[in-house]
Amino acid sequence: MKPVGLAFIYTALTLALVVAFTVLICIRAIKKKKSSDGKVTTITTTPISLLEVKVTLPMKVIFGGIKVAEKFDPPEIAQIPKTRLGEGTLGTLFKVVLQCGSIITIRKIREGLIMNASGLELWINFFGGMKDDWLLPILFSFWYGGEAFILYEYLILGSLEELLHGSEGVQFTPLNWEIRKKIALYAAQAVALIHSRVTKNGEPLICGVIKASNILIRVDFSACLSSYETPYLVPPEMIIKRNPGRVAPELKYHYQKTFTQKSDVYSFGILLLELITGQRPSTTNLSAYLREKKIKGTLDNLCDTKMGSEVNESMVEMIEIAWSCLSCKPRDRPSMDDVVHMIQVS
Repeated sequence: MKPVGLAFIYTALTLALVVAFTVLICIRAIKKKKSSDGKVTTITTTPISLLEVKVTLPMKVIFGGIKVAEKFDPPEIAQIPKTRLGEGTLGTLFKVVLQCGSIITIRKIREGLIMNASGLELWINFFGGMKDDWLLPILFSFWYGGEAFILYEYLILGSLEELLHGSEGVQFTPLNWEIRKKIALYAAQAVALIHSRVTKNGEPLICGVIKASNILIRVDFSACLSSYETPYLVPPEMIIKRNPGRVAPELKYHYQKTFTQKSDVYSFGILLLELITGQRPSTTNLSAYLREKKIKGTLDNLCDTKMGSEVNESMVEMIEIAWSCLSCKPRDRPSMDDVVHMIQVS
């Protein structure tokens, strides 16, 4: 029986165990002890605290091996308190502080996505084996009680989305142009790396949608790509529906139903405009916004005012790179290797 099919049984067993333990802690164990003078004394023992009851459900390692499982202790991770970081297409992401003091992020795979448990395990192992500084590595993955979890490194600065759009005083950092350009290059290199790899069937890899929430920032403002496994675990229709403003027109208008490396390039062009303008693609049609500016022959008020009012030559060159990525015809878009080169020389 598949792990997802066992979820109901595990839940029922858990509830039964909790009820049983609840009954037990409500019953005091009574013992009789006879003293030296012949009197019988009744002794009432202290009831067990419900907090001391620890229910352990069946666990299976997906990626990482037994030694890694011993390090992370999946039952503990699955049950200890977590801080919710956000809701992604693949599932909810949490911050977890381990007993040793280390901090990790853990994603609980969304219910309803696990239609093929063996397929999920195959892709997590495939992407878990990809190691590079431009990619956020998968540290460990496991089943627990019919639910799937993926563990990642925790980066304290969070995502590019938080740094660009966070509220002042919370997670807000007015990034200057040099830092934004540096992040753009790292992101481009990460996508180009994905595009250079192939599946076990020899098909070129794709990213699906490239967005600011999936670009994670290290303390030196270098960046890495996360959630690159998503398009292989989530139906494309769901990804397209959840990412308005970030998908290529051939996907939006349904005359192409699968992601390609060229649709990735379009999505990356939107990311570049988000870096330049500071506008959210979910609320502003950035492609149409740039098109309107180019028709009028002016770039006034295009760039994020948090970088200052001056538009320098490097910004103009980056806008042109974004424009080339946003071509309506997929064949007219550059490759990600070309995009990397253009950013390097801009």
